[in-house]
Amino acid sequence: MILQSIELNNFMCYYGENKFVFTEGINVIIGDNGYGKSKLYDAFYWVMYDRCFDTSKKEFRQTSHLKRLIVSDKACKEVVDGSVTTYVKLTFHDQIKDSVYIIERSYKIHKNGDEIREDKDSLQTIYKKDLAYLNAREVDDPFQIDQIKNLILPENIKPYMWFQGEQVESIIDFNKQDTLTQAINVLSNISRFDDIKELATSLNDNAAAELNRKVRSLSKDKGKSEQLELDRQTLIERTKGLQVQELQLKDSLAKAEENSELLINKLEEAQKIRQLEEKRKNIEKQLLEVIAELDQEHTSLHKKMFTNKWVLKGCEHLFEDYSKKYSDYDFNKLKKKAELQARIDAENAVLAELQTRLPIDVPEPIYVERMLEDEHCLVCDREAKKGSEAWNKINELLTRQTAKLQTLSPEDISTHNFSGDFKKLYQNGLGLQYSIGNVDKDIADTFKRQRRINNKRKNLHTELVAIESQIQNLISESGIGINEAKDLLSSYTIQNDYAKSYQRQVSDLENKIRNNHEKLKTIDEQLNSLVTGEIPRSLLSKVEVLKDFEHVATATRNRVFSQLVKMLEVEANHHYNDMTQSNLSARGIIKLKELSNGNFMPELVDSDGNVLLQLNTGNIILIKLATIMAIISARQGSRATDLYTLITDAPMSVFGEDYTIGFCKTVSKVYRQSIIMSKEFYRNENLRNELLNNPEITVGRVYMITPSIPETERSNRESLTTNIKALN
Repeated sequence: MILQSIELNNFMCYYGENKFVFTEGINVIIGDNGYGKSKLYDAFYWVMYDRCFDTSKKEFRQTSHLKRLIVSDKACKEVVDGSVTTYVKLTFHDQIKDSVYIIERSYKIHKNGDEIREDKDSLQTIYKKDLAYLNAREVDDPFQIDQIKNLILPENIKPYMWFQGEQVESIIDFNKQDTLTQAINVLSNISRFDDIKELATSLNDNAAAELNRKVRSLSKDKGKSEQLELDRQTLIERTKGLQVQELQLKDSLAKAEENSELLINKLEEAQKIRQLEEKRKNIEKQLLEVIAELDQEHTSLHKKMFTNKWVLKGCEHLFEDYSKKYSDYDFNKLKKKAELQARIDAENAVLAELQTRLPIDVPEPIYVERMLEDEHCLVCDREAKKGSEAWNKINELLTRQTAKLQTLSPEDISTHNFSGDFKKLYQNGLGLQYSIGNVDKDIADTFKRQRRINNKRKNLHTELVAIESQIQNLISESGIGINEAKDLLSSYTIQNDYAKSYQRQVSDLENKIRNNHEKLKTIDEQLNSLVTGEIPRSLLSKVEVLKDFEHVATATRNRVFSQLVKMLEVEANHHYNDMTQSNLSARGIIKLKELSNGNFMPELVDSDGNVLLQLNTGNIILIKLATIMAIISARQGSRATDLYTLITDAPMSVFGEDYTIGFCKTVSKVYRQSIIMSKEFYRNENLRNELLNNPEITVGRVYMITPSIPETERSNRESLTTNIKALN
């Protein structure tokens, strides 16, 4: 059954009419996150099952709950009055019967202005077209509809053929009992052996009960036989109870063994995480100290403008100018002082000479005053005009009695004397001259120290980012959190102790069950000893044959199942190697290890069978994908391979680009047709070119999808459409 096409009209982000055509091989829809890949997967799912994935609820929900959320916002906005129809149509080609099946699902909303009325449910229509007769008819019989849908994809096959990336882990959950058995039952004929085993057990139980009734009927002591039968039934019930406890304990033991195995695989990663976390904390502490030191340097930088005299940078010439002016001021002051001193000395000399020449009051003052009035010297009989030198000399004779010798005072030198202040400024300048000379070196040293601290901060930050990246990668790969890594050793010890405790309890129960079987054997012997007459040979033969039949059926079922597991190991390793061929790290070999309860857990071992302690989340998902493909490829040529199309959304997102091409090669070998939604090819053009041109990949149709508006504007989806571009 080949899926030929999907048509979408006004479905979510697919506004208007859109169509993807598919062929055999691997068909790929490429788009970044949020570009419509998951909505396309929803479209496939909606047509078949009337459900879409509700991102807000994280679950698939019916149309009756989603309603208008299915309809394109752009289509809804453009209609003012009227109906908006959404439909998705799948076209399948049954190449064996040369028939075409068209499955269409539609849904309507009705608008009257701003008022919107939603239909309650969607409508599904199925058409069948026989190409040989070129006729088509609508299928309306519910039984035929179920037949057609089961022909396209049976319900028990669906989990292994249609899935999203985040569902991979739950498809085959090695932590749940019988999960691998269920998968094998679905995709193999092991269920036939289970049916035979169940039939053999039922026949054996019936034959044993028939023999027991016959033995009691031939007893010579009915009372004792009845009591022995009561004891026998009590032992059987107790044994069944013990067997139930044994199964429960074996499940617990298997769980503890699985946890121990997983923890052992994680111990190495946990140790690395613990070491890196300690290193991260140490670097973070150093980084905080360096940041504090750098902040202090930045703060002190402003203070140093004054404390280290940086504000005086470039002021050297001012001190030189001041020194020159101060020197001139001091020289002029001394010069003026000397001139004044000379004048005073001259005046004092004249006074002294005058006082030596004539005694005081000689001539008498009245005669001196007359000479001044007459302007004529009576001594030398010469004219002495007022104001003349002669007149002034006569006048000195009147004032000589009060004249004293003069001395030089600071006021005589300068009216406003700032000499002391100028000197202090000069002395301050002398003190600052050394500091100013070292400002450039001090500034250079300070910025050099800041650069050194800042470089140390950058290096520590880079180292911190690298370590945090390593921690995140280890956490991502191993699934171990930091807190879990701290407690992993104690968790392993606890799980190991649980396993030992459960093992002891299982051993005790096995001993009790064995003792009960011995007691039952003794009771049977006692019952047989009471028999009178002969038990029919045919009945004894029947019991023996059916007991052997149960034993053979059980052994055959277990042998076939073990062979299937071994075959799955071989196939799974083949696919695992194909998918990991581009990764250069040690891949190991998948080993499905049987646990106490008959469940299986995957291990990675080396060529010598030694367990590789590197089984992380990525490995487990790859192993699960390899196991799913192994179940399919082990039945190559069956309906699972030829008649059903693999449809998966982002299956590679959980393990990265290194495995992408290997995954595509493997898928194209295992499945006749597959439809893969992928983001890995969107940004990596080299990867995209290899997909399109690699001869080992059977490529079908490849499309690129992009939104019509930027992601930043997609909060308003009323103008959103999805562009579809065929790449081949």
